[in-house]
Formats: sequence, structure tokens, C-alpha cells
Amino acid sequence: MVVLFAAIALGAAVYYFDWRRSQKENEKPSADADKLAYSVQPQDVNSLTIAHPGNSTEPVLHFEKRSGIWQVTQPIATRADQFSLEGIVNSLSSARIAQTEPGTPDRLKVFGLDPPAVSIEFRLQNGAKHTLALGNKDFTGISVYAIVDAAKDVVLLPESLLVSTTKSLQDLRDKNVLHIVSGDVVSFDLKNPSGQLSATKEKDEWNFKKPAEFRGDQGTVDTLLSALSSAKMTTIASETPDNLAKYGLANPAVTFTAVDSKGKSSTLIVGKKEDGQYFARDTSRPTIFRIDEDLYKKLTQNANDLRDKKLAHFDPAVINHVEVHNSSGTFICTRKSERDWTIDEPADQKGKSPEISKVFLPLEQAVAEQVFDQPSADLRAKLAKPAFEATLTDKSGKKWTVEISGESGGFVYARTSDSPAIYKFNKQILTDLSFSNMYPTS
Repeated sequence: MVVLFAAIALGAAVYYFDWRRSQKENEKPSADADKLAYSVQPQDVNSLTIAHPGNSTEPVLHFEKRSGIWQVTQPIATRADQFSLEGIVNSLSSARIAQTEPGTPDRLKVFGLDPPAVSIEFRLQNGAKHTLALGNKDFTGISVYAIVDAAKDVVLLPESLLVSTTKSLQDLRDKNVLHIVSGDVVSFDLKNPSGQLSATKEKDEWNFKKPAEFRGDQGTVDTLLSALSSAKMTTIASETPDNLAKYGLANPAVTFTAVDSKGKSSTLIVGKKEDGQYFARDTSRPTIFRIDEDLYKKLTQNANDLRDKKLAHFDPAVINHVEVHNSSGTFICTRKSERDWTIDEPADQKGKSPEISKVFLPLEQAVAEQVFDQPSADLRAKLAKPAFEATLTDKSGKKWTVEISGESGGFVYARTSDSPAIYKFNKQILTDLSFSNMYPTS
């Protein structure tokens, strides 16, 4: 019964003080209203300590800013979540006092400030120290009772301060899987169950060196790098790398290394699977963590997934001459001016204006299902007698040729003069290129 009466009394006191404050607010505004709690700039804060005096199970958190980067230094040493720490510092520097109340002992209890829910200490670059104690929210829910720099009076500050400073260590620590900026990466190596892949960025284009030399698919490679730069740990498995074999990280299934434009190297290794997630580690940090299935799938893509599978890379604007051989015969066209072409062959179409897009569009839009860098004899044999052949000649006289096989099991195979690789396509590309005339038909 004593506890019940105490709770009722406490609730009544809270209600009374809040009621009295609302009455005074209606009478006249406080002289301290809209006054900054601290005269500090966010960039001047270089250390921050957060404690929870009323909760002994919560560890004291200490953060320091080093070389412009916030670090956790207590209870563990690791990088902090920069967004969260900057948010706290910005909130402290911009916090405005909405109301001032006498800080008598009975009120401190009622306002949740004896002991406070959160106590904060922060230091500036010039050595100055500031403190803040946070208690309960007021009846509006948008303010929190607080004591600034051990003052005698209690003030009301934005409730967002309480929200941001009651986050756990796991919320305030850095959870980035790898510290890279996707746009800054100039080369990477990826070793996974499919083999070894190495790629270099040259003039904003990705080109692979391993397992063979080929052009990378810009969109797919950029998606992989963006996924890695934004990926977050799902959970922490261990703060130390003492037993790598336990997590499959002594001989990792996946190793990804990225190098940026300044020569900085970053490596992620991935090990065993457990409960749908994978153990992983950024080798520059001791922490072992877990990553999700989606990131693992991106890291286990093979050469065919990451390579450019477009059949043709040419600029139609610089092509001056086209010669085509398909099931309907031979078609030869020559550019007369920037926009006009003429048919040279067959004779019954000679002099007419060709619909040159019948050649260009299917070739430009052709994306293979698979590419064979070292095609077998059987694949090469399919192109012994091509069903379609085309030679495109540009303004400088350079020729580009393409050959496409007849249908085989719903697919056709193609190769170009650019490389010995053979491309596998759905048969539709051959259908599109099996036109019987080159002039527009209504």
C-alpha cells in the first residue's frame, strides 16, 4: 500500500507541476524561452560521454573525434556511427530552452532528475567542459526536463535529445561492412567459388583482366560496389578475431578487395553460413560480424554475371557502309549524307532509301544470355556456315563484322571481329535480322 500511495503522490506531483507550468505559460512567456542551452559550435566538440545513472546495466559510452572521425573508446574501441554522433552534437549545439523551473529537491524527483535518466559530458577543442542531465518528458511529450551545466534550475529542452542519447552501443557504433565510396573505387579483386575476378576502371569503363580480358557491365559492377559501400552488419558475432576458423574466416569462401583513387585498399572476407546469414570481417578491424544473404549473392557473382554481354559496341553515326547477308540474300547500303542512305544492292531495290534501323537496332540491343571466352569446337562449328553476316565500315575505313548461326534448340550463337568469344542468344535476334527488303513498308 505504501508503494501505491507513493506512486499516486508522485503522479499527482507531476500533474501539478505541469499544470502550474501551463498556467504560467498562459500568463506570460518565460524570460529564458527560446534561449540556446549552450553557446557552442558542433565542429568544436571533440569528445562526448553518455551515462545512465539510473540504470546500472547500461555501460558508460565514451566517444572521441580523431582526424575528423568519431570513434568509440569505451567500453570498446571501434568506429562510431558518424551520422548518429553528428546528430547528437548538432542537437546539443542547437538546443533551445523552452521553460525554466525551480530545481528544488522535490521537483528533481518528480522531473526524473534524481537520478537523471541520462547524463552527458562533452568537451570542446579549447578544453572547456559542459554537462547535461536529462530526466522525464513533460506532459506535452515534446520536451524533456534537464539541468544544464549543473545549474540550480531545471529547464525544458527538445525531447529529441533524450531520444538520440538513450540509444544503445550497438545503435551508436559504426555498422558499415566496408568503408569504401563506390565512385572512388578504381580497381577490385573478387575471389569466390566461381574463381578469381580482377577489374580496373579505365576512362569510366570497367574492364576485366581475369579470368579473361573483357568489358565489364557498368550497371552490374556499379550495383555491386554500391551494395558494398552501403551494406550494414546485421549483428556482431565477436569483437576479436581470435578464432577465425570457427567462423570459416581462416580460409574464407569470398575475398573482396577494393582500391580507391588514393591507393587505399579495403578487404572484406566472408566465411560460414549460419541461420541464413554469413560471418564476415573487414580485415582492417578486429570485429567479426554477419552479413545478409542478398550481399552474399552479389559477392558470389561470376564472370558471366559481371561482364558486358552486349554483342555490339559501335556508333551508328560514324558508319558509312553496311553489307548484310541473310536468308533473303545480300543487301548493301551506303550513306549519302548525315541522314540519308541509299541501297546499292539488290538490283530491284537499288537507289531506294533503306530503313537502316533494320540492321542497327537488333545489333545494338542484342544482349547475350551467356558468353563463352574459350568456345568449344562444337560451338565454333555452329558458325561454320552463318545464317546472318554483316560488315559495318566507318568513316575511317575500319570494319566491324558479326556472324550469327542458325537456330539450335531455340538459341543462336554469334561472334564478332572484336574477339574470339561466342555469344548465346534467344533465336529472336535472328528472326529480327531475317528481313527480305531494306526499304520501309506500310
